[in-house]
Amino acid sequence: MSPDNFLSRRRSDAARLSRALASIAAALCVLLLAVAADAGEPAPLRFGAGAKGGGFALLGEDLARAAEAARPPLRLEVAHTKGSCDNIRGLLRGELDVALVQYDVAAEAYNAGHSDVGLSDEGAPATGGWMCALTAEDARRADLQLISALSDGAVHMLVRRPVRLDSFDAIGDRPIYLGKRGSGSYETAKVLVGAAGYTVDDLNLFAGSSDDALTALREQRLLMMLRTTERGDPDIAAVVASGLATVNPLPEDVLDRLIDGYPYYRICPIEPRTYHGLDFAVPTVCVTTVLLSARPRDPALALAHQQRVDAAVPALLDGLRAIAHDPAHKLELRARGFAESEPIPLHPLAAARESEARWRGGLKVALVLALALLAGLLLRRWLRRRGLLRRFGVGIEGHLSNPLVPFAGFALIVGISTFIVWLIEHDSNARLRTLNDSFWEMNTLATGNFSTETIKSSTARFVGAAATIFGLGLLAWFTAALTNIFAQDQTRLFQRLRGHLVVLNFREDMLPLIRLLRSPGPAQHRPIHVMVSESLPRRVRLQLARVKSLTIHQENPEVPENLVGLRLSRAARVIILEGGATREAEIFHPLRIARAVHHACALAARRDHGVLATTNRPAIAGDRLEPSAIALPRTLVETSDDAAGALFDPFRAWLTPLNARDLAHTWLARAATDPHFADFFTSVVSFRDDNAEIYTVDPPTWLLGKTWRLVRRTLYALEAPHGIIPLGITRPAAAGPESLLLNPDLALVLRPGDRLIALSEDASELTRALRASRRVAEAQEAALQNPTASTSLGRLRA
Repeated sequence: MSPDNFLSRRRSDAARLSRALASIAAALCVLLLAVAADAGEPAPLRFGAGAKGGGFALLGEDLARAAEAARPPLRLEVAHTKGSCDNIRGLLRGELDVALVQYDVAAEAYNAGHSDVGLSDEGAPATGGWMCALTAEDARRADLQLISALSDGAVHMLVRRPVRLDSFDAIGDRPIYLGKRGSGSYETAKVLVGAAGYTVDDLNLFAGSSDDALTALREQRLLMMLRTTERGDPDIAAVVASGLATVNPLPEDVLDRLIDGYPYYRICPIEPRTYHGLDFAVPTVCVTTVLLSARPRDPALALAHQQRVDAAVPALLDGLRAIAHDPAHKLELRARGFAESEPIPLHPLAAARESEARWRGGLKVALVLALALLAGLLLRRWLRRRGLLRRFGVGIEGHLSNPLVPFAGFALIVGISTFIVWLIEHDSNARLRTLNDSFWEMNTLATGNFSTETIKSSTARFVGAAATIFGLGLLAWFTAALTNIFAQDQTRLFQRLRGHLVVLNFREDMLPLIRLLRSPGPAQHRPIHVMVSESLPRRVRLQLARVKSLTIHQENPEVPENLVGLRLSRAARVIILEGGATREAEIFHPLRIARAVHHACALAARRDHGVLATTNRPAIAGDRLEPSAIALPRTLVETSDDAAGALFDPFRAWLTPLNARDLAHTWLARAATDPHFADFFTSVVSFRDDNAEIYTVDPPTWLLGKTWRLVRRTLYALEAPHGIIPLGITRPAAAGPESLLLNPDLALVLRPGDRLIALSEDASELTRALRASRRVAEAQEAALQNPTASTSLGRLRA
């Protein structure tokens, strides 16, 4: 080894030893100061705020007063600095314990301290283009720790009216203001113009303070100024209200490049009405002001830092919470979620509090969900007891054939994906700033127009791809359901299941019955539901399909579940026909169909009245079934002979058996012996315009309790265009069918439940006449009570 190399190595070893001794001496001094502080009054915590009169300085002063009122109290020594750059340097050099810094400046310093660039071969510190001209060597002195995020500041691009800037290229050589050097606002403006492709040396910068810039803007000596401050700042509001300047939106390409290169910012709009005359949202970027501490990497200094700062963090957080609701500061305390990228770790005590708050929030959510689940179970139990739970229940086949189900699923997919993508992208994507932007983008994706141009992050693109796949599937389901509906024999989407007519066990020779129901009359416009068997010829089906408002059902009418969908309890009439001559049709017996109708009405009412509690078996013909238990329709059953009608005696309260063939033979025999009977019968049942028909109607209340003599005279005396002829009444029986009383005794008294039978031109004319019959009834009653006066009055009129 040469003497020169030997002497150089000895000098290097001596330098290292001297630096180690200096570090030990500094640590001993710090420990002695800490012991002295413990023995007496503790030293105040050095707090880096901002320039006097600024927002940082006011916040620091209020926080100092709040910390002194905390338990245990904490003294803060507020240091007035030039802004974020001075504060970050003071933290890294150990001149400040805690400080207020814009997060972009803080994140740049953190990244500089964790870069892989070291000392150069000449021993000079390596430098880079970090904010505030920080070097990597300076940033490696301490590790930054986040205590809390405090408030957001938005970049305001104020432009002299009536100029509107869509690009920074339009600025040219005209003067602009970026901020005061050394402040966080100036560093943010530098990054912003850099995203536009410029450096500060390329621009004509206005020298002066922000107040001077506002004055120059009012005097129209300044074209544009960039200022990072809270939304609704009074100074900016005054300039905008004067009409001399307006808030210009940042160009979209600048926003995209800024977020891609510096993820410490996030997209945030300046909402409408924030400033006078601002009627629309202005897109810009926001940066958060945070409270930081710096833990020295030197172990000896780190121990002293832990004793000083760590003990003060709880008091600082309590003080921040105390002033958070002060309108002068508008603090929004957060630990995470204020930037797209948050590299700076939380202080251990702040992280512990944040974890505790998260656990408390999770427990609250779990408690709310448990209470909601309990309430749902109680509601379900209450609905089941009331028989309302299954009111809207349908089978899986009904769900698959209902087009509203995939439509609702599509809307749900779009809504969920809209919210998820907005949560992921709204802070970093200028095209998805609002929920409205995200909603229309997800609509585009869900209909199959997938594109990666708008969505940036991989997670959001995965959500968009999933929305596209599910959306296309649901749209295909929706299209198939509609095709299935319109491809059926009759469209069931617009079925009316109230006041309809139901024909069960239909056979070919009953086509005249359908024609009669569709002839002019009360049933002409009522929907008809016909249940047919598989043996019905195709040509008969085609004839039924041509009938307006008629729906064909190919089901087994003896199965109650097949009849539930027909809503029999709401039907105007149910007609049960006998089977035909074919073997397949003879399987369905009217008695079994009647039992199925009763059971189906019980199922539709969500009360199992078709199962007897005493025998636990379905109702049969020997059981007495009352109509008051469930809502049962008026039902007509075709029977082959009178003896067969006795089988339906248990159902007589709501079912009427008719021997149709016997009636037809009787009418034919009468028509053969009386030539006028055929014309009379045809005119009564044909519902022609010039004929009167037989109608039944509920009597008005003022006729109840009156004799048939008075009711008859009242009907004769009514002023109807074509006259009304009373025929009799129908009276319900306690058990069994209604009693038909034609030309009853004149002393018969009408009771509640009786219905009038009359011959009239149409039902509406009979109803209108009865509504206006009160005075006529009173006059007729007075005439009956005083027949002499009535006779004299008649003679006088004659």
